[in-house]
Amino acid sequence: MASMETVSVVIPCYNEERFILKALQQLLHQYDNDRYEILVVDGLSSDGTRSLIAGFQRDNPGVPIRLVDNPVRNIPTALNLGVAASRGNIIARMDAHAAPSPGYIRRCVDVLSETDAAIVGAPCRVQPGAPTLMARAIAFAVSHPLGIGDAKYRLGNAGPLQEPVDTVAFACFRRSVWDDLGGFNEHLLANEDYDFNYRVRQSGRNVLLDRREHCDYFARTTLSSLAKQYLRYGRWKAEMVRLNPRSIRIRHLAAPVFILSLVFLAALGAVWRPAWWLLLVEIGVYLLAGLAAGAQAMIKTKSSPLIVLLMPLVFATIQLTWGASFLARILGNGKKF
Repeated sequence: MASMETVSVVIPCYNEERFILKALQQLLHQYDNDRYEILVVDGLSSDGTRSLIAGFQRDNPGVPIRLVDNPVRNIPTALNLGVAASRGNIIARMDAHAAPSPGYIRRCVDVLSETDAAIVGAPCRVQPGAPTLMARAIAFAVSHPLGIGDAKYRLGNAGPLQEPVDTVAFACFRRSVWDDLGGFNEHLLANEDYDFNYRVRQSGRNVLLDRREHCDYFARTTLSSLAKQYLRYGRWKAEMVRLNPRSIRIRHLAAPVFILSLVFLAALGAVWRPAWWLLLVEIGVYLLAGLAAGAQAMIKTKSSPLIVLLMPLVFATIQLTWGASFLARILGNGKKF
């Protein structure tokens, strides 16, 4: 019965003084305190994160909040350390950059108890990480099909209340699932959640998206930080594909194929001039699609018309960095770059 479950929230964290209190505040009253705990697995933060957590613990003595050190300072290790130190039979994998809706944990526990799903999550609503026009543009781009393809957990509430999916962002699962799979793959420094969900599906169990609740995620705020994020994502997605070739989806190929088409047409133009016209057409269509998405962003976010001009640049940053790092890793015979 759902009323008898015990829940441990595990939050990987490093230098998150801007967001950690928001995450903890949102998680505070999500479950009964005597069967609930929050573990922040911190990579020995050098900013004010740890003192903020200590203050939050003092201000909320009724909620078990524990700090676990992660000297290795990567996410999959943090998750494994947190689950290993936890006491609950249900694990909620959260993020310092995320703020779940008030009923998120309770709803996921209920769904796990009422269905045969091995993993349950809810839609991820991407929010600007700062009150700037660029931050708004980035948040819109990383939740738009042109930016992230058909990942259903990022596309809002369009669809049935529940459906099986290939992955969710902030998953709840039974500790026994983690035990069965041998934990998160610590060799994958990104995409560890997709890998975990993939292995669950390969074992014959379901990953379920439930749209009754949601989780806000605060996106990067600058093009440089976005580029670094997607360079890392592309590299480690390629590494996961090396390990599990059947895990790849069409959306994962869009950016690499786009880059290859640009290179191919540019090279072909040296011997067949019409290829350069095709290249210009492709770039023109891409720019028009970005501008159209920018118009959507302007209307939806009630932003300055300048956001229309920013959107193609943001989309290009996502796709070129992700696609280039993916190709470099796939074609690099496993060498670091």
